[in-house]
Amino acid sequence: MNKKGFTLIELLIVVAIIGIIAAIAIPNLLVALQKGKQKATMGDMKSIGVGIESYNTDWSFVPRDNYTDLGAADYFSPFYIKVLPMVDSWGTTFEYIQAGGDVYSIRSWGRDKAATAPPAIPLYDVTTLADFNNDVYFSDGQFTVGPRVKR
Repeated sequence: MNKKGFTLIELLIVVAIIGIIAAIAIPNLLVALQKGKQKATMGDMKSIGVGIESYNTDWSFVPRDNYTDLGAADYFSPFYIKVLPMVDSWGTTFEYIQAGGDVYSIRSWGRDKAATAPPAIPLYDVTTLADFNNDVYFSDGQFTVGPRVKR
C-alpha cells in the first residue's frame, strides 16, 4: 500500500508547534494593543494641551470650565481645537484641573480607570511603558507623569 499522507504523529507535532508559537505571540499582541491605546491617549492629551496653550496665549489664563463644560463651550471648540476628545482610549472621561492663572493639568486614569496618587515630585519618567494602569498627567505643556520614552 503506497498511500501518501501525514501520520497522526506528524499532525500532532505541527499542532504543538503552532500552539507554542501562539503562546509566545498572543501576550505580545495584547501588550501592543494596550501600548497603542496608551499612545493614542497621550496624543489626544497633547492635542488638548495645545488648544489650552493657544487659549492661554490669547487670554493670559486657562479656561475655568470643567472638562464636560469645556467640551460644550462654543468659545473653545472648534476655535482652539477642531474636535475636543472627551474620553481616553479606555473609555474614561479626561479630567481637567485648572489651578488659576495659566496652571492646568489633564489627567487620564489609565487602563484600570482608578486614581493613583501622583508622585511627590512629578517627573516624566516615573512609570514604565508596560504599566498601563498608572495615570498619565499632561501639565502646563508637557507630560509630567507618564510612561518612559526614549529622548
